[in-house]
Amino acid sequence: MKRVTVLAATGRLGQALLRQMGAEAMKVIAVGRDPARLAALPPGIETRIADLNDPAALRAALADAELVVSCANAQFVPAILAALPQNGVERLVLMGSTRRFSAVPDSTATAVRAAESALHACPIPSVLLLATLIYGGGAGVVEILAAQIRRFPVLPLLGGSALVQPIHIGDVAAALVAGLVRPNAPGAPIVIAGPRAMPYRDMVRSIASTRRLRLVLLPVPPGVVRVIVRLAGRVGPLAPIAGSMRRLLEDRSFDISDMRDRLGLVPREFAPVSPA
Repeated sequence: MKRVTVLAATGRLGQALLRQMGAEAMKVIAVGRDPARLAALPPGIETRIADLNDPAALRAALADAELVVSCANAQFVPAILAALPQNGVERLVLMGSTRRFSAVPDSTATAVRAAESALHACPIPSVLLLATLIYGGGAGVVEILAAQIRRFPVLPLLGGSALVQPIHIGDVAAALVAGLVRPNAPGAPIVIAGPRAMPYRDMVRSIASTRRLRLVLLPVPPGVVRVIVRLAGRVGPLAPIAGSMRRLLEDRSFDISDMRDRLGLVPREFAPVSPA
């Protein structure tokens, strides 16, 4: 079994990936910037300290890499490519986001598109996974919404009819592993998402119902949202908020046939289970 160097290994996704790799008895080198968090990883995992913003440390961490998977934001893709050794790397799997399809100007979308462009010139077999909303693992969209509802059960709902397609963090981890081992995984970016899209309001209701939380939704008509967006966009400091509100009106539903065909995965149904 080849060694797998995991970048951003101590984050929520990185730890989910390490659990997945442990279950499959893969040899892992975990790379992170926090020595204490690296030390807290399960025994038997080799660890290396490197900040993705430190070119020299990153080159040292990747010097003997064979298979590389990054759980970091797509903004770090150029730095990762620059730090890879000239020879020896056989497969590269990177994380991106379906935000790249948004019509709203956004730094995340720009970073993902830049990552795609950079990979075109990379001779290493590679793939960029474009994830939708990630839930599970004790954090993410489900926990954020549950906390909001718990504090204040009356929730103004902007863009409630827009479609979302959340994916469980365990399926994201499985997709990263499949990207490393499946013969036909390298190539064009692959969207990874849940099995089907649902209206955002249904996702919120499901979260409240599962957690047995009282919830009163106050739908805000799309026309009203657009007026608020226009007004906010005229005030410099509120421009990022205006962009976020515009994205709430966009449908975020995706074809996942490549996830099934190239990664061999069928994602689980959305189930925002209560924490243990």
